[in-house]
Amino acid sequence: MASHRTAGDVYVQVTASGLSGRAKSVLVLVPGKIIEEYRIHGKKIDDQSIARELADPLASYVFTHRDTLGKFEVEHWFSTTPPPEIEHDSPELTRGELKAWLL
Repeated sequence: MASHRTAGDVYVQVTASGLSGRAKSVLVLVPGKIIEEYRIHGKKIDDQSIARELADPLASYVFTHRDTLGKFEVEHWFSTTPPPEIEHDSPELTRGELKAWLL
């Protein structure tokens, strides 16, 4: 019988690069318990894919409410540990249990 692994927290950095050459990044903390809840009610996909799916709407909200980017392309970076840039900072935005920092 396969052992069940509990998901850990995943930090998703979403970077939007505008056609103007400008870039903005948002770091979203997706708690492991939210990943597990999603997995129970959704498809059996990996932690990073679930974290990305949950983080994207929050990051998109930030990017679309800042008119400086215009049209943009998005890249993702994942980590299980908080990056040093947010070590002593409170999140600028929360939605449910998701927390976001503007980088």
